[in-house]
Amino acid sequence: MYHRRFSATAALVAAGLVLIPGPAMAAGPATPGQSTELTPQGVDTFSSAATNSVRPQGGAAGEVGSRGVRNGKTIFASTSGSCTAETGAGTEASPYCLPQSAVDAAATGDTVKLLGSVGYFSQRPLTVRTSGISIIGVGTQAWIDARTAPALTLDGVTDVTVQNLMLGAWFSSAVRITNSSDVTLDSSYVDLGNVNGPTDSITIDGTSSNVTVSRTYVDTGYYTQGASGIAVAAGAKQVTLAGNILAATGITATGVNGLIVDGNTIQRGCAPAVTVQGGSTAVSIQNNLLEDTNPETAYKGGLKPDCLKYGQGWAPDLSVAADSAAATTADYNAFYSYGDNATAPYSWAGTGYSTLAAFRAGVPGQGAHDLVDPKKAGYVYLRPNKSNNVDARVQSGSAVIGSANVNAPGHLSSDFYGIAVQNNRGAVKYAGNPNLSVGLDAIGTSGHGIGLTGYTVSDAVPLKVDIAWGDGNTGTTTAQGGRQFDADHTYFDPGTYRITVTLTDPDGVTASNTLEVTTLGSHYTAYGPTRLLDTREGIGAPTAKVAGRSSVRVKVGGNGGIPAQASSAVLNVTVTNASSGGFITAYGSGGDRPATSNVNFTAGQTVPNLVIVPVGEDGYVELFNGGGGSVDLIADIAGYFTRSVSSGYTPVAPARLVDTREGLGTTRGQVAGRASFPVQVANSPVGQLPGGITAVALNVTTTGAGSGGFLTVYPNGTATPNASNVNFGKGQTIANSVIVPVGPDGKIRVFNGSGSPTDVIVDVVGYYSAAGRSAYVAVDPKRLVDTRSAEFGNQPIAGGRYEHLSLDEGEVGITGYVLNATVTDTRAGGFLTVAPDPNSPEQYRNGTATPPVRPTVSALNWQAGETVPNLVQTSAGRYNVIDFWNGSSGTTHLVVDAFGFYDEL
Repeated sequence: MYHRRFSATAALVAAGLVLIPGPAMAAGPATPGQSTELTPQGVDTFSSAATNSVRPQGGAAGEVGSRGVRNGKTIFASTSGSCTAETGAGTEASPYCLPQSAVDAAATGDTVKLLGSVGYFSQRPLTVRTSGISIIGVGTQAWIDARTAPALTLDGVTDVTVQNLMLGAWFSSAVRITNSSDVTLDSSYVDLGNVNGPTDSITIDGTSSNVTVSRTYVDTGYYTQGASGIAVAAGAKQVTLAGNILAATGITATGVNGLIVDGNTIQRGCAPAVTVQGGSTAVSIQNNLLEDTNPETAYKGGLKPDCLKYGQGWAPDLSVAADSAAATTADYNAFYSYGDNATAPYSWAGTGYSTLAAFRAGVPGQGAHDLVDPKKAGYVYLRPNKSNNVDARVQSGSAVIGSANVNAPGHLSSDFYGIAVQNNRGAVKYAGNPNLSVGLDAIGTSGHGIGLTGYTVSDAVPLKVDIAWGDGNTGTTTAQGGRQFDADHTYFDPGTYRITVTLTDPDGVTASNTLEVTTLGSHYTAYGPTRLLDTREGIGAPTAKVAGRSSVRVKVGGNGGIPAQASSAVLNVTVTNASSGGFITAYGSGGDRPATSNVNFTAGQTVPNLVIVPVGEDGYVELFNGGGGSVDLIADIAGYFTRSVSSGYTPVAPARLVDTREGLGTTRGQVAGRASFPVQVANSPVGQLPGGITAVALNVTTTGAGSGGFLTVYPNGTATPNASNVNFGKGQTIANSVIVPVGPDGKIRVFNGSGSPTDVIVDVVGYYSAAGRSAYVAVDPKRLVDTRSAEFGNQPIAGGRYEHLSLDEGEVGITGYVLNATVTDTRAGGFLTVAPDPNSPEQYRNGTATPPVRPTVSALNWQAGETVPNLVQTSAGRYNVIDFWNGSSGTTHLVVDAFGFYDEL
């Protein structure tokens, strides 16, 4: 299981005192502490079984060779989606988004390359009316699925080659060839979806000639009576169907002059694998492997018991009508019958023959070299993202190995996968190591990292392992057949990626498997601030207080344009009208409620606190009232995290941007009631803040207010939102964490919602931007420190002293932590400062730590006797050691809960 280890050690030192931080303090020696572990939330294990492995056509790169490449220009188009208007330029860097645009732009001699994607396809049909061009798919998923029309139509063209495409339809034939000549469809994948009635997958009309379909997988979606995988109409001339794999379907040719059916693997359904009728002439049917469907591949139907049960019959494998028999040659074919199916090999000129011996005797000169294969071929998957499997992997001991008539008309020199020399019957050459495959497991190792484990299925031979990580980066390692291998990768950006692993054995046999993974880390998108919940006014929930020991649900994902897949949300949660003391715990819907708190309150108090909380799979966040009495709850959203590229986080050393008491960052003097002032954030010299900031992480404090009220922090240049960040009473000093979007001018604005003036202090702790590399990882909320507990000796932090906390000792890449700090049993008014320590854990252990300097900032403020929480986003510093300073003359107990961390590459 993924985890990071946090160790906590306490150290107390003397220090000076002020209510709002003043001069720095020095540190003393450390004392022993405790250790604990944090477990990130949402750590998924990604798996793809070895049985999902495919053998890439044309070699490990998954791209067919350049048989169809021409001498003209090359035009590029994407198949990754279905755009409505053309946006590309036709170059590789800026491909057309509509494949039809690329084909229309092509002239004789040109090559169109259709770029594949991962699990996406173009839904627009492709019609070719330009002769002398080639259309080549790049990768294993150059995919067009046109649903209600053929994915590909060749209409009145000559000399056109189509290679390595995935072509599908749901309510139409997938490929239609009409009035065309000298055309080739090679190394492709053709299937139908939810067809209504008998529909042929590939149709070749009677006005077409010199048509070749080779090394292509074909099915009809499932067995449908009257439907063929390839149907050739009367009048067609010189049609070659060679090296193809057909599942639960077959080939039907009617009145064809010159038909070659050679070297195909056909796993037929209820109907024949090959039907020749209608006075066809010059027909050669040789070197084919004709198989029965079996339970492993019955997803497409066609089992003998079902065929008989539903009155669809159980036809012989080869059916040649009387009007075509005299002009047909059948030989060197292999037949495999599953179990007791007792398939008749031939129906010839209207007579059925139950055995090959009977056929040879009844039709002299035919089938002299036919055989029955005793060895069932192993099933294989043929393209990623396709569960369709077919028995095509030849096993050791099969009679088809090396027994083909290589001089038969139309026999290919290489097999379905492009491997030469093809001397097997059927579409696939036996090349040893027939079960070569790889299973894959992966798990997130950090915000950007993935750990991959592969489990090879292979003969005991050395294997080359090529890994394409899905972000343009590749890697190579080795593995011994039958053993596992491990590899790690760090992605530059968080997101979802498809990993492809390809094994190659010493004989050049390849197998690949793909696995979709999602990084643990999330990027931030600023939003609002917007009110999602107010139980006083019926916003987001009924108008009613939340009863004690009960929860209210807040809709986040899918609400107001927030993506449904939001992983965490930044909410400012405010408690008001509390009838008794208690606490609020925020957590993702559907998860276990953690034993931590986010907001602590007493009767009658109005208390806000910022929370970064995971969003449940249903899009909701739960707010649990842990008190015995009822409360009103308000929740304002400031942004959300998603596992996709947006704005990464950059922590900074805490720095003061604004102090109205001193005229720092704004005009000196209290902010008038119902007034606001701007704060420069982007390109600010304070805190070394650059341009391009989308949101900023702050700690905002109010003090000396003439009456109660609230502060609202929002992007400059926008209307003041119905939201609040800090709520305060008359004369109260109180702070709250704020994450706020930055206006287009690089500024934010602070609004004083009170009727009286107040002083405002703004400290910056970090910012979000497109250039930020740190991704957020939510963890199961965990209590790291509780000085009231026996683990810490039940000792509060003395006035003017600090505790240091060592987290992730020895880890690299962590840039910051998301904590909730709570002070309780406070004996005098004061403040808490949280900042990274320049000393390493080792320096504390051996007594060589240099006294740190406390920054003149504060994380939270309190009066004597108060319990006050606040979210703290702190930089990890150099050594992942964090200091908590008690800026009070009296003791205070400290509770620290962890909710997440940021890490970068």
